[in-house]
Amino acid sequence: MEALKAGTKTRQGLVASAAIGLTVLSGLLYVLGYALSKNLVTDHGLSPLQVTFLRCFVILLVGLAATSWPGNRMTWRRLLRPEEAWQQRAAAAALVASNALAVLAYTLLSVTAASALGFTAPLLLALLGGLFLRERVSLGRWLGTLVGFAGMLLIVKPGGEASLFGIAAAFAGALTYAVYQILIRRLREVATTLDTIMQVALVGVVLLAVPVAADWRPVSLLSAGSVVVVTVVQTAALASIAAALHRGEASRLAPWQFSGLLWAMALDALFLHATPTPGSLFGALLVIGGGVLAQALKSPERT
Repeated sequence: MEALKAGTKTRQGLVASAAIGLTVLSGLLYVLGYALSKNLVTDHGLSPLQVTFLRCFVILLVGLAATSWPGNRMTWRRLLRPEEAWQQRAAAAALVASNALAVLAYTLLSVTAASALGFTAPLLLALLGGLFLRERVSLGRWLGTLVGFAGMLLIVKPGGEASLFGIAAAFAGALTYAVYQILIRRLREVATTLDTIMQVALVGVVLLAVPVAADWRPVSLLSAGSVVVVTVVQTAALASIAAALHRGEASRLAPWQFSGLLWAMALDALFLHATPTPGSLFGALLVIGGGVLAQALKSPERT
């Protein structure tokens, strides 16, 4: 019996570690993806809605082509008549809105300011996880999220941004992203990561086709190649966070999402030669400490 319990705890620990690792990976991929998306708007002249639409269109096109592959689990029926269809499509719509709002925010604000505001999502996720998923949001999880949030503020030092519209877009993007994660967590028994990706693609194409057609901007060969790269990176990010939410509680994973800011610091240092300040390094320690704190201080088990 003791050996069985030990084996179960080991498996649970491995699953929890995998969920954390996938969350951290998604942070890296999202930072890369949004930086590239901003470039498509500022340097290639595309609109935020067009960038989001083209990503969804590429994914849908590849997914539909793959339905004829032997052994492929995605079928036309699974795509058009999924289980819990309304919830899956509500989750997809939330992510489509979040992506478009985030691209807009990154276009109107500096990358660091947009990241700062966008990373309010983990706080919202911790709150919504307790309210709607009935997850036990322990004191440790709240403290971990708040410590991570404080570390994030030290890293990015938000303030002085002139664009109120950009600030609103960033907050709205964070809220819709938190809603998406809550819905995905609720759907973990009926929707796979592949289902999530394809529903986002389908809903994105349907919702954005008319407004994008009304304001279509020319897409050069270089722009098209950049869209494909962005699509690959952000689809991998979506797959990573969806897989993480299948393995771990949303509120417990929330603090680890601040790791995206650490990746942003590393990329800035690598490509822009921006040396982190002592305050930023201390903030990085708080981000990591917040994630560890959320894992270490758990609520007592119910009997």
